[in-house]
Amino acid sequence: MSDVPSSLATAIEFHQKGDLEAAIGLYQDVIDSDPENADAWHLMGVVAHQRGNNDLAVKLLENAISLKDDVADFYSNMGMVRRALGDDGAADGAFRRAVEIDPSHAKALSNLAGLLRSNGAISSAVDYARRAVRAGPDDPEAHNNLGNALKDSGGDWVEDAVASYRQALELAPDYALAHWNLSLALLSLGDYKEGFAEMAWRWQWTGFPARRREFEQPHWTGPGNDAGKDVGISNDNKEGKRILLHAEQGLGDTLHFMRYAAVVKALGMEVIFECPAALVPLVGGTDLVDELILPGDPLPAFECHAALLDLPNLCGTTAETIPTETAYVTVPADILEKWQTKVDQQTGFKIGLNWTGNLISPIERFRGLPPIEIEKLAGIKGVSWFSLQKGNPGEDAFSLPDNFPISYTNPEPLVEAAGLIQALDLVITSDTAMAHLAGALGKPVWVLLHHAPDWRWLIERSDSPWYPAARLFRQKQPGAWTPVFDDVKTALAEMLG
Repeated sequence: MSDVPSSLATAIEFHQKGDLEAAIGLYQDVIDSDPENADAWHLMGVVAHQRGNNDLAVKLLENAISLKDDVADFYSNMGMVRRALGDDGAADGAFRRAVEIDPSHAKALSNLAGLLRSNGAISSAVDYARRAVRAGPDDPEAHNNLGNALKDSGGDWVEDAVASYRQALELAPDYALAHWNLSLALLSLGDYKEGFAEMAWRWQWTGFPARRREFEQPHWTGPGNDAGKDVGISNDNKEGKRILLHAEQGLGDTLHFMRYAAVVKALGMEVIFECPAALVPLVGGTDLVDELILPGDPLPAFECHAALLDLPNLCGTTAETIPTETAYVTVPADILEKWQTKVDQQTGFKIGLNWTGNLISPIERFRGLPPIEIEKLAGIKGVSWFSLQKGNPGEDAFSLPDNFPISYTNPEPLVEAAGLIQALDLVITSDTAMAHLAGALGKPVWVLLHHAPDWRWLIERSDSPWYPAARLFRQKQPGAWTPVFDDVKTALAEMLG
């Protein structure tokens, strides 16, 4: 027993250095010598969580709490484990118990704020995040979490979010996640110059869903960057140089940013685009790029490369220089003719409707359009409705009522959806890839947005600098869809006369 404190201290030292195996061995030695050592059980639980074994972590932390139920750290870490297991209710209870024991426990306050934010309780999230900052003013993570809560408050609060992210970066200049979040807030405010520059930090954030691709050839450094001279693409020597552009995220982002291929091509460079298979039929009939390849194809010769989302920064995009070509993808003639024939069988004004995206996404609960609100559009005279939803109706909680007068077309793959969109008069959609597809086709599209939407839709505006044919309808309060649909009904009545 006399060696237990020193063994525990040594274990903690190994743990802090990242040597988890050594730490586990010593924690186990402590427990073998002193089975009622709550700290050792707790730290064993932390290690299990760090190694991804959260079921085991729960049991270990429960042991610690059963031995000592008045330690805020035990409950705070239990909350983290419960969140990792998807049990938000238990996580909420654990964080609140930690705060009850220690009202100034910065981590528990900050983590509770994050949990509340993810569940849509934005006002409470801001309150707890502010308390976390007061409790831990030197904790960059607390400032980052406050920024997230403020950003999700929307409107003028986004500027306060920027200030919080900047404070986090004052404390930790290389905090990649705070840089990434700052980029999104700046872009929401229309500050494209700094926003896209900050977006480059995404490659340093370990939680980013894509990884920066590396080739023997260098990354393109932009048209006016002297570093480009190393590969013969300085500002005065770009003619005929071959650049590989590659996508990095989902189809929506690819549709949005592949317009920059035309910008690069206009510099005199020869553009090879590694294109997602779903988009090849839409790009193949354009002069957007010089050569299309599929992911996994053998790579042709090229001299430099760039990810699509790096291009706005490399090209020095500002609000005045956004590429705004009305349409930059096209539908193959045979597919358009097929859908035009189907659509022409209906009368009146033809509207495509897309009301939900990927239900697995945690944000879908906020941006998906409620069927009970959509049903209010059913009585509008002179409209034929067409579903742009993927899959079969009735398979999810967002399915429309059976009596809604809509043609279910199940337009897959994406080129089929594009054919249908091109044959319609208007698209009404939530914030999904369909909004970008309609925008890229130059089709009039109304995008219905939740209170704190994606950065590209900015704040408060009803138009989009990215898609000239788009009109935006926004929630004024979190979750308040009724006024949005009232505005849509009014706008449709005005359009239809």
